[in-house]
Amino acid sequence: MLKRMIQAGACSLLLAACGAETALQFETASDADIITLFGDVSQVDRTGMDPVTEPVFASYGLDFQAAMGLSRDSLLALEQHEITVDFPVGGAIRTFSGPRLQDVLDLAQAGRGTVTLTALDGYQRTLDRDRIGRHGVILAISMDGTGLPLGGFGPAMLVWPRQDDPALAGQSDDDWIWSVFAIEIGEAD
Repeated sequence: MLKRMIQAGACSLLLAACGAETALQFETASDADIITLFGDVSQVDRTGMDPVTEPVFASYGLDFQAAMGLSRDSLLALEQHEITVDFPVGGAIRTFSGPRLQDVLDLAQAGRGTVTLTALDGYQRTLDRDRIGRHGVILAISMDGTGLPLGGFGPAMLVWPRQDDPALAGQSDDDWIWSVFAIEIGEAD
């Protein structure tokens, strides 16, 4: 009986220690970059891309000498906006929230060139900077009050207010980029 009590106590201590370590990992993970902005960006906080330690960038042919990394916390620090809209088109009505993409670009002191968003599945879309600002698109980090997870639409998703903006009536989902992890700012013409 004493032996079982000692084993149970040891097991409890081990589980508690593992739980504390896991909690610590979650705390430090909130600081981890989930979006990398590069190209014509004045505000930088990291050096160039290393193809050995950052193979996803390399596999999509993304290369940069300097960039700005954004964590979920840094995106939450920006003013949050909500867009309630059908997604996919004709589907369920959902409420997305996050900062306006224009505010994210302003934070990075991005130039006025085109904006190319890259998703984890390799989908890329290049958008005109004026169009982004004109329609108030957001870089959503939550849907229906829950953070966008990896393997779903996360870490971030470009969301357009197609139900509130008459100019976007009938818009397809082509410009709705989910699983966004990289944003490249092109040189202005």
